[in-house]
Amino acid sequence: MKRGRGRVRAFLAVALALTGTLAAGPEDSVSGTPQSAATAAQANAPSQPSAVAPSPQPAAPEPAVTASSLASRLKARFSYDPLTGYGLFERGGDRLVFALGLPWALLDWDKALQIDPPSEGSSGLAFTATSADALQKAFPEAPSPSSGHFSVAAILIDPGHGGKDPGAIGEHVVGGKKIRVVEKEVTLAVSKKLYESLKAKYPDKRILVTRDDDSYPTLEDRVEMANSVELAPNEAIIYVSIHANSSFNKSAKGFEIWYLNPEYRRTLVDSKAPGGPGHDIAPILNAMLEEEFTTESIILARDVMTGLQAKVGADSPNRGVRAEEWFVVRNARMPSILIETGFVTNPDEGKLLTQDDYLSRLADGVYNGLVDFVAYFESMRGASSQ
Repeated sequence: MKRGRGRVRAFLAVALALTGTLAAGPEDSVSGTPQSAATAAQANAPSQPSAVAPSPQPAAPEPAVTASSLASRLKARFSYDPLTGYGLFERGGDRLVFALGLPWALLDWDKALQIDPPSEGSSGLAFTATSADALQKAFPEAPSPSSGHFSVAAILIDPGHGGKDPGAIGEHVVGGKKIRVVEKEVTLAVSKKLYESLKAKYPDKRILVTRDDDSYPTLEDRVEMANSVELAPNEAIIYVSIHANSSFNKSAKGFEIWYLNPEYRRTLVDSKAPGGPGHDIAPILNAMLEEEFTTESIILARDVMTGLQAKVGADSPNRGVRAEEWFVVRNARMPSILIETGFVTNPDEGKLLTQDDYLSRLADGVYNGLVDFVAYFESMRGASSQ
């Protein structure tokens, strides 16, 4: 995550400088780099005659304004993610994004503002008084007409394989009885149970599945279904792919959750799209979305891991959260995870994966993790209580 955070800050520094929208500020006479607001004020102060110049006095530290206090002044919701080091103030459709230690903020995705870098102290995240005043002046006084609460509006469940593609198959003799475990059957059974639970919990959300029978949507079909869901500016979708594992090592067992490798580069913002951002601002938006999706995918994966641990951890080892570049997670333009529910090739776990009660517990574990993530996401983004 440290490398990811550095990448975002590098994109912010370069892309924002290229936009040409930075507030004009004095430059350091030696380095040519912008000075902070406080330093600029000192640089513009009238000079004193050398004969009567007073002894240098240490500059008094500028008063700090906590982020929560600034949020009250802006009448905006405040959220901050320590994993990425960036946060935002949001009121209606207006968003002011900033990053810890970075001397710029981005207003409504297209206007860059030079500020003193926000910092963390004993009182939490804070801004200098000069920066707080500048941000308050720049933030729109009236809520945008597109105001609304950020929410997870859709959840897409993707039962892996299906139809002509059975996925992994395990064949065992347990207690003198032959059993056959087929991945496509396990994933569909878990997904159907998960679908019903989510529909009951969230009647106002769109709960979608890539298949509800023994059909075979291609990998491209699955991610296209997710990426083509129409969302309002204040709505989000998450993608959950359900699978079962296999190994030549018959003793391998346990569940695991995968998310996209943070180092994998993908295009999330198209600078050439009609009405989209220009080529100057697109890199920063793309980098921020990549970081945002990675952070949310990790949180989603951890929530699901906790849910599964509580429901099946006594029977199936927790193999943890891992990063990989699976097709569906690298092509889904949203927070996404791939869940391996267990090994069909392990005799003990294979037997469990044929039992309806165990499949229900798997679905309940995933469900609890998703519910926890939705609550986290909507509280961080200021959604109204459900």
